[in-house]
Amino acid sequence: MSLKNINWLTLTHLLMLISALTANHFAYAEESEKFDQKLFTAAAFGPDGRLWRVVPSQDKVEVDYSLDYGKTFSKPVRVNPKPQAMNFWDENPPSIAVDKQGKVSVLYFADSKQDYTSFFSQSGDGIHFSKPVKVSTKANSQIHYQTEMWLDKGGKAHFLWHDVRDEKEYKKQGGGDLSIYHVAVDPSKPLKAQKDHRIAKNICSCCRSAVALDVDGLPVVLARFVYPGSIRDHGLFKLNADGKASEPWRVTYDDWKIDGCPTHGPALSISDDGHYHMAWFSQGTKQSGLFYAWSGNQGKTFSKPLSIGNADKLPGRADVMALGNKVALVWKEFDGKITTINTIVSEDSGLHWSSLKQLATSSAASNHPALINDGKHIFMTWNNADKGFQLIQVD
Repeated sequence: MSLKNINWLTLTHLLMLISALTANHFAYAEESEKFDQKLFTAAAFGPDGRLWRVVPSQDKVEVDYSLDYGKTFSKPVRVNPKPQAMNFWDENPPSIAVDKQGKVSVLYFADSKQDYTSFFSQSGDGIHFSKPVKVSTKANSQIHYQTEMWLDKGGKAHFLWHDVRDEKEYKKQGGGDLSIYHVAVDPSKPLKAQKDHRIAKNICSCCRSAVALDVDGLPVVLARFVYPGSIRDHGLFKLNADGKASEPWRVTYDDWKIDGCPTHGPALSISDDGHYHMAWFSQGTKQSGLFYAWSGNQGKTFSKPLSIGNADKLPGRADVMALGNKVALVWKEFDGKITTINTIVSEDSGLHWSSLKQLATSSAASNHPALINDGKHIFMTWNNADKGFQLIQVD
């Protein structure tokens, strides 16, 4: 057996262990020590070039901003007025978004009547935040998590999340573990939980979904579905203006059969010319590793998958972002001691790629790298326990 095969076998075992831990996480979350919540920062640029950031701790989330690309930050402002037990992990991070008028929206996860409850708050000035509200109408009775947030052109905040409320239905039918639910919040009306609805079924429970806005402003969702035979591959679906979802269609055919959860969500970005760019991880029988592909026909077909990273260093946790014709990929690698963030960049919508460049390293715990842009350049954000928050220009 080659070293490459040994490492992928090791990774498979690690993933199965992580899957087991995640599957049991709900049961022992209150009895065990949580991850260091300070690791799970999130950042976004505003229309004036200001860099906004969510900074969590064990019992609160704060927001600050930088006028010099992350070199210095303003005095942090607290979002949640009362202490709450925050509950983030690598596939369940906070989110921050800023609309064209500069309104700041924050999504965070805290333990309430259920673990991992999604809370939402907004601020017109980044100083005074509204009283946080629960996103799901079933938040007090049903666990939900891995919520994604985005803002549409009209200023509405949208949320989709993994929800367990239909699990009895799925146990009768077989198939996936969870549903994806969606809700939109109109900022012109009083901030409160709106009526939510199911938009996808048979979803892998622990893999965070990815959302990107198409050229028409409507969201496209890339999720890991559970197909017959416990095959966990990816599918796409699109929401229309009233929140109804198209029938999902399958876009990866790796045939990863696993009676557990990979705990490894995909990434999606859509460029101004309508090209779809996706990255994903698989340990399927047809192909294994970290991959990238693009589509020029709205996801109907994709290019031949491009294998990413050094298989001997367990590549994973990729993110992708398109800005004009430019596309950036970042991902993690781990050699047993050091975590490295690598990148490659394409100047022609994914047809050709630059040589690999190392962006950052850490020997301590870290969150996943995330890509953001200021309309001109693409940046990677990463937080780790030894070097703290980093903003690094990728392109």
